Amino acid sequence: MSHGKIAIIGIGEVPTRIMPERTRWDILYDVCMEAIKDSGLHKNDIEGVITTAPQAQPVIASELSFGKLPEELGLKGCKDNCICNAGGAGTSNCLRLAEQYITSGVAKAVLIPHVTVHSDIPIEDTINFFARAGVDMQWEYPFGSTYNLIMGLMANRFMHESGCTPEEMASVVTALRSWAAKDPNSLFYGKEVPTVEKVLSSSMLNTPLHKRESNMLADGGSAMIVVSAEDAKKMGRPAAYKLGESVRYFSGTPVVRDIRVVQEGLRITAEEALSQAGITKEDINLWNCYLAYPLGHPMMAEMLGVAPKGEGGKYFLDGRMSFGGDIPWSTIGDAPGRGHTGSGVSAATYVETARQLMGKAGERQVKNCRYVYQNTSGGSGFNNIATIWGGQL
Repeated sequence: MSHGKIAIIGIGEVPTRIMPERTRWDILYDVCMEAIKDSGLHKNDIEGVITTAPQAQPVIASELSFGKLPEELGLKGCKDNCICNAGGAGTSNCLRLAEQYITSGVAKAVLIPHVTVHSDIPIEDTINFFARAGVDMQWEYPFGSTYNLIMGLMANRFMHESGCTPEEMASVVTALRSWAAKDPNSLFYGKEVPTVEKVLSSSMLNTPLHKRESNMLADGGSAMIVVSAEDAKKMGRPAAYKLGESVRYFSGTPVVRDIRVVQEGLRITAEEALSQAGITKEDINLWNCYLAYPLGHPMMAEMLGVAPKGEGGKYFLDGRMSFGGDIPWSTIGDAPGRGHTGSGVSAATYVETARQLMGKAGERQVKNCRYVYQNTSGGSGFNNIATIWGGQL
């Protein structure tokens, strides 16, 4: 984890939709070709391919694991190919591997794609996958511990300790959807932003988690081109430079996870990443957080020092993190706003970080965006990876 050694110079993405007729390979072709074109490189300049593992999709995962993508794209300069799976932190580890490829001389340019198509997976297979993935098979699965149940338990604990009200928690969805409504790649683009009352009137999944506070599975994909920071600077193109990183592991079993350990991990990883980047939190222009469920957002805001302790939920309710507010936050709307595409939500968040720093975010563009804080979290929240990105070295 080093200061300013890699940069994202090209991005590609398809809109997140429910479109089973759009195949996984169709999406991969589109996002990879778009990212290569955006980078200014030729396809044969790509010397490494590192793919985020598709979740609950064994056929495409197997094809990618055994090196089919460089062949399909005709990447004649490719020297190596691999696939990486750490759940929602998978993309972070793809970028780490890309940094290793680049600094060790294996590859000068690395392609990092992701694809997910949930809509053609039989419903029983989807249920079985998400009932087991990230859930301890001995101590959680036999008792029916689903993600919605686990997140509800965690939300209850946070709301009890922080004083966050149901209205404040629901306002997180409103804030995230306000960004998503302005994002052409979101599942909810152009759609009505639900009010707090509408969120709370939706059916209860698990107290205090309502239907509109959960995620909708969808289809999508994205890709990035990564080169050395030195090469990016020489090319003179808009780029996103990785400036700092820190990580903490929490636990693999969610129901025995100590929320105080998680909160401390969120705080210390941000401090360490900022220190490595040589900036302070006051320099951050965008807090681009990937947390999958609403409950993490007010907690993250408090641990990052963006909101005072006990007021994270209030900041969302007051509209400060919404589109047009004074604190740009999760500008694709995280999973509740983008549509959940497995590990691809973190991939889309990295693409958005690069897009904002390149000045390509359109209506959602954060003014004078120079530095972005971004995090990812693996699996069922087993860790937190905090990164700092800048528009220049």
